[in-house]
Amino acid sequence: MSMNKSKLDTLPTTPGVYKFLDKNGEILYIGKALNLRARVKSYFSSDLYDRPRVKQMIPFIGDVEIIETNNEIESLVLESALIKQYKPFYNSDKKDDKSYAWIYISTKDKFPTVKIIRKITGKELKRGRLFGPYPSSSATKRIFTYLRKIYPFCTCKRANSKECLYFHLGLCPGPHQGHITEEEYRKNINEIIKFLSGRKRGQIKEMESVMKEYSATKQYEKAAELRDKIEDLKYLGEKIDFEANETEQSYKKRRKIVLKQNFLDLKNELGLKNLSRIECYDISNIQGKEAYGSMVVAQDGEIKRSEYRVFRIKDIDTPNDPAMLKHVILRRFNQLNQNKYSRSPDIVLIDGGKSQLSVLRKYVPNEIHLLGISKGKRLKRKGSRLLDEFWFFSKDGIKRVDIMNKEVLIDLRDEAHRFAILHHRKARIRKGRESELSKIEGVGEKRRKLLIKQLGSIDRIKRATVKELNKIIKNRKVSEKIYNYLRQSSK
Repeated sequence: MSMNKSKLDTLPTTPGVYKFLDKNGEILYIGKALNLRARVKSYFSSDLYDRPRVKQMIPFIGDVEIIETNNEIESLVLESALIKQYKPFYNSDKKDDKSYAWIYISTKDKFPTVKIIRKITGKELKRGRLFGPYPSSSATKRIFTYLRKIYPFCTCKRANSKECLYFHLGLCPGPHQGHITEEEYRKNINEIIKFLSGRKRGQIKEMESVMKEYSATKQYEKAAELRDKIEDLKYLGEKIDFEANETEQSYKKRRKIVLKQNFLDLKNELGLKNLSRIECYDISNIQGKEAYGSMVVAQDGEIKRSEYRVFRIKDIDTPNDPAMLKHVILRRFNQLNQNKYSRSPDIVLIDGGKSQLSVLRKYVPNEIHLLGISKGKRLKRKGSRLLDEFWFFSKDGIKRVDIMNKEVLIDLRDEAHRFAILHHRKARIRKGRESELSKIEGVGEKRRKLLIKQLGSIDRIKRATVKELNKIIKNRKVSEKIYNYLRQSSK
């Protein structure tokens, strides 16, 4: 594989679509994932015996591109749209003929109706609202029936003087026969719209409470039935930001607008003049050893993985996170290093609270705002994890602030934490492997460093021939010992 492996480590753990490209930028394969990083990395750590066609593709991969989505359903639908558009060679059928289900509500009719559709005309679209698409048609049908039981609606194509069969089944309120007023009927339709817009969660909570009661009283069959219904409701109640005839470009453009608006809302909430870039910093070490600091970036609401930076901390070997953060901040804002960065941040976000902010304030340029995020003492609910607390360094000192638009800040903190841990773990693994060389008779510190310098890694040393090793060591007997030891240890 010619693709840079380090790029895989910076991929997000969010849902989305990935595209494998060859060295010329041509699309080889398109897939979707609930966790992009885990899914993409699996291609390079798995034998893929069950997918021989995809296995053949691996040597030709030169790069990977991703499109993050808000949830798994959006990734399913976007994957389908992209396969139809590009018809990649290594997708098994080179196309996807699935026609996803949508729920259509004719909102401009006197008595709106609700129906499941797969195709829609422009005239219908103007006279109503579309929800979806939903990849699972069976779940869509089940919830369609369930919603109709809770909020009955009429599906008659024309007004009849007699009540229909669905009226007698309790699924139609009989609006054309005067059994319900237009206002009351609209209430039912509005409740369905609320649910399909992701704003109606009350019935799910009630059902979860009943399910727990069934389990407590050992009515497991009823509990299982309710569990399946809850999963369907959650599935269909997911707010899907996807439109009919969506393209990759239109989806990315709309998502970018939403993310930028989140930044604008955060700026107004904190009372800032400008907010375009946030940099978040975190530290990872064990008792001060193999310490690394990370910097992750959000620009106009989007996580910019290409601008991540990692700082190896050599001068501190005791557990002191504030001192390590200071070390990282000084290196980041050193005037001699400014050309390494595209621009300065408007906010520096620290994974820490008051004590960390008070130490770091004088090392962050005055024009840059300082914000901290820490685990608080309040629980979201009993048995749940601690709420995040935010600390803002203003002219009046450090104060705790309640932030509504906090998702991007939490995502940045989590990314900074993950990125720092990633490099810390790599260093520990690398050190552990390098220490293997010290067990070989004739290999001291000098020869170990020489081998690492010339060949770059333990894996490369393991693949080296005796002749290649001897060019570096200049001792045939020791070179043979290294070769034999590493071959034996890798079995």
